[in-house]
Amino acid sequence: MVMSRLIILSNRLPFSLEKNEGQVNIRQSSGGLVSAIKSYFERPDMQSEAFTEKIWVGSMDATPEEWREATKQNKLPTDFTIEPVFPDGDIYEAYYNGFSNSTLWPLFHYFPSIADYKKDQFEAYREINQLFAEKIRQVYQPGDVIWVHDYQLMLLPQLIRDRLPEATIGFFLHIPFPSYEIFRLIPTKWKRALLQGILGADLVGFHTHDYVQHFIQSCKMILKVENQFTSILYRDRIIKTDLFPIGIDYQKFRDAITDETVVSIATSLEEKFYNQKIIFSVDRLDYTKGLEYRLDGYDEFLTQYPEWKEKVIFILNIIPSRDVIPEYMKRKSIIEEKVSTINGKNSSLHWQPVIYRYNHLAFEELCALYQVADAALITPLRDGMNLVAKEYIASCIDKGVLILSELTGAASELSEALFVNPTDVEEVADAIETALTMHLIEQRSRLSYMQRRISDYNVFKWINEFLGCLQEAKEEQEGMKINLLKEESMQKMREHFDRAQKRCILLDYDGTLSPLQKIPSMASPTEELLTLLKQLSADERNEVIVISGRDAQTLDHWLGELPLNLVAEHGAAVKLKGDDWRDVTERCFPLSAPFS
Repeated sequence: MVMSRLIILSNRLPFSLEKNEGQVNIRQSSGGLVSAIKSYFERPDMQSEAFTEKIWVGSMDATPEEWREATKQNKLPTDFTIEPVFPDGDIYEAYYNGFSNSTLWPLFHYFPSIADYKKDQFEAYREINQLFAEKIRQVYQPGDVIWVHDYQLMLLPQLIRDRLPEATIGFFLHIPFPSYEIFRLIPTKWKRALLQGILGADLVGFHTHDYVQHFIQSCKMILKVENQFTSILYRDRIIKTDLFPIGIDYQKFRDAITDETVVSIATSLEEKFYNQKIIFSVDRLDYTKGLEYRLDGYDEFLTQYPEWKEKVIFILNIIPSRDVIPEYMKRKSIIEEKVSTINGKNSSLHWQPVIYRYNHLAFEELCALYQVADAALITPLRDGMNLVAKEYIASCIDKGVLILSELTGAASELSEALFVNPTDVEEVADAIETALTMHLIEQRSRLSYMQRRISDYNVFKWINEFLGCLQEAKEEQEGMKINLLKEESMQKMREHFDRAQKRCILLDYDGTLSPLQKIPSMASPTEELLTLLKQLSADERNEVIVISGRDAQTLDHWLGELPLNLVAEHGAAVKLKGDDWRDVTERCFPLSAPFS
């Protein structure tokens, strides 16, 4: 890849500011995108050297003055050039907790009943996307590669395209793209704007084949676009779509197996839970994660298989997320009540069936928990991918069973997992029992297949493939550009035309003689066009043939009185000059014969 600069755009920058007693500290974020990009550019053997500069554009929850003060006091934990966007607080609230997470997030995860449709929130969403577009216009240089990420910035690719028509733009959606029947619930103007926004990109990436097909179907139904396989033709541009399932830094988790801190924590856990099987779950606090159903499944397991009491422990770690939103705090209370109920009715003086934690996990502690877990219970109701499942598989040493929701993007890659419907508590209970009794030979066999797969398609391959395909898509678009005839070529064509004794002139109708129209009647020939066709047909040396996909009756009505040849229905019917219509599907004959 030959590139100058890479510009990453995401809702947030890869770190946040923390204020403490007058001091402002910078804390590295731990999201999936941040981890992926960070791993990629820390590896010297990757193609990161193809970029002369790396720029990250994102919003900052601070004032410009606080940002300047923070960067004076602290060295930024990144080698990216940082370009912060400073949105108005109220507008950002309506954009982020409003339209992004109260409309798009629930709908795209198949929770339409809790989605909001508020006009002021959509306007805030548009305004923040425009703020990002203006920032790009300021920092952009010709040749830059722009990579826009996720559902918060779906309008952005086209807003950038409006300002920078020649820019190379990629867009990647990290959450599911829903079926057309769900997407169409969005108000008409908004859903058209969202699709048009994404189609401003040259390449649109998704995690799975299903998401790609859902997107194409929505574009076809709502924008009436044409597509060829996974390419979409829109506004005289070809937009490529494809699946790029995000991976993990596999080697990072394998290296952690021998890390001293990880080994120490893992040893301590094994001693603490000696002679007990360990089931482990870690997830953000979110209704899409199905945490209540997960606890119900474990509760059902203890009921159906009471012989496992005091022989198994379920460690549930919930990562705090959006806990300023009352609805999320209610959900946290429901989960904690379920934990208390399960422990209350099943525990003994020496055993507690659920160990519940609500906090962030250090990387070393997370890896140790992955390693000691006999089974990982990963059962979200919907998930674009789910990297926890891949991290667990990468961390396993000769044992471990993954119980995975069939409704995750990762399910299409990790086919050796035990799949469950997360709402089927009996199926989850049975899967837990199967996992805990599975022979080590079978565990190792399943693990080896999955480990080989995720080590091959890792985070580095994900980034390289996306950026490589983006360059190919841009090159294909450049090859499609119309090259206008120069005056010298036009003059030569006129000379050849004037000297010719017999001329065959083939003319396409829709899109050539007449502009493409949604309403067929609006494509009828103008007086200017009819006059031109009469002039061409009047020359005895000319045989004029008009070709169209329209039916014979329409062509006859429009052009039947002119002394020319007509081809209707893409060649299925032909009317030679002075003759009647012939159906060539019944009796084929060479159209060129009268002119040879």
